[in-house]
Amino acid sequence: MQTYIVVADAFTRFADKPTLWRYSDMLSALRQAHASDLRGKRFVAGQGVDDLQMDHLYCLALSKGLDAEFKHWRQWRGRPMVDMAACHKHRAENVLITEPLCLETDTFVSDLVLHARNELMQDHLTGEHIQGMVLAEACRQMFLAVTELHCLRDFSPGKRYFVINEMAIRYLAFAFPLPAQVRYRQLSLRKERADRQAIEADIEVIQCDRVAASMRVAFVVFDAAAIGAREAQLARVAVEQCLSQLGQQPEATEAPEATGQEVSPARCHFTHQPA
Repeated sequence: MQTYIVVADAFTRFADKPTLWRYSDMLSALRQAHASDLRGKRFVAGQGVDDLQMDHLYCLALSKGLDAEFKHWRQWRGRPMVDMAACHKHRAENVLITEPLCLETDTFVSDLVLHARNELMQDHLTGEHIQGMVLAEACRQMFLAVTELHCLRDFSPGKRYFVINEMAIRYLAFAFPLPAQVRYRQLSLRKERADRQAIEADIEVIQCDRVAASMRVAFVVFDAAAIGAREAQLARVAVEQCLSQLGQQPEATEAPEATGQEVSPARCHFTHQPA
């Protein structure tokens, strides 16, 4: 059997290959009265096809008697997505990784899973590869999830607060809408004080046995109760500084309307939100 990969419509340019199908094209084929063109082929769900779409296509396929053709449909979706709270997200479509699996001490791996409605894929899909910011966000979610789930057994305040000190990423190869893994290796963990822990880690996005991107990250996990007051104080200082700078700006000698020119919103300055 020839294997075909079904990907989200967002990857139209990438899907223009002999062994790739767009989701909408597969849906149209399965909705036809006869699906004879699909027989004798093997179909696998690829990147960007969400769980509801996967279930829909699978049920349609079975109703057409295509059990053998869709036997491996979920082959690349065997592991559950990581909990949204662990990677600090509020919408399921913005989660990019599966639950981290411990390979050995201080080393974890997750699958990269793209959702067509992910926040980073809505307005910057320029080519066939996965844009770099998606890989950076996947690495960020990885160190958050591994830390939340596996590295804080001796540090469990009611609420934790992550502060990134350094996050450097290198792009080494294009990554495409195909299976990929995110691998995390912890380099150090130091309990600096009772209310904070400092962690350094290396993270890699691997596809087809090649490293597509790597990140070095250093961050500190605080007891949120301890840092909350300090952050609020810094926020107040920032507001005062901005207002002070605003007060030091010279007054305009002529109102824009008096020049006869159209007033652009970008040229207007407000000290409060306009109604």
